Amino acid sequence: MGSLSRAHGVPSDEPQGAFYEIDIAQTGFYDATGDNTGGGVSPKTQADYTTRATSLVLSQRSSRAQLRYKRMIANLSERVNCKVVNLVTTGDSNGSTQITDLNFGLVFENDSYVPSAGTPEDGSTADYTTTANWIKDKIVEALAATHTENMPVYDPSGSNADGIKIQRITAEAVQATGEIDERITVTARTGFRSNVPSETPTDNSLSWTGE
Repeated sequence: MGSLSRAHGVPSDEPQGAFYEIDIAQTGFYDATGDNTGGGVSPKTQADYTTRATSLVLSQRSSRAQLRYKRMIANLSERVNCKVVNLVTTGDSNGSTQITDLNFGLVFENDSYVPSAGTPEDGSTADYTTTANWIKDKIVEALAATHTENMPVYDPSGSNADGIKIQRITAEAVQATGEIDERITVTARTGFRSNVPSETPTDNSLSWTGE
């Protein structure tokens, strides 16, 4: 039996993962279908619904939500790898309805790479001083900006077999920047995988010289 040398291993306190819980309350977000503001932010596609959107404009609104979600995750991943867990959507009972709440967990591979200071997107004069506020700021940045991309869109009147077409979709701000900020809650779970020495297992393998 052999044992792994710890002499040149990764220090017990680095890298240190971190877990944050995020809630985006969307009841006040724009829900129009006649412009580029509706849809909120959601990971769901029309394929996720048993009953899909009943019109093209409703499906386009859903695609705007997906585009914002894509850009939001890109923002959150710009400094370090992260993983989304425990996704829960509320209010979107079918493909024609708009999401009212999005909850998810965010796991950072190395929390020390994530900024904990900066200037808020909402124009506040006071700078923020925590990673949780940086996360909130990156979400606001994605939801307050205008994005345009080619996106898959379900067309219930489409002639192709699955009703999917590629369209150029533009997603504008879901609400005024300051109001978006007020609808986002970020909570740090400080006990998550804290690789501090007191929580690192010791090497209890048997000494063995071989025969």
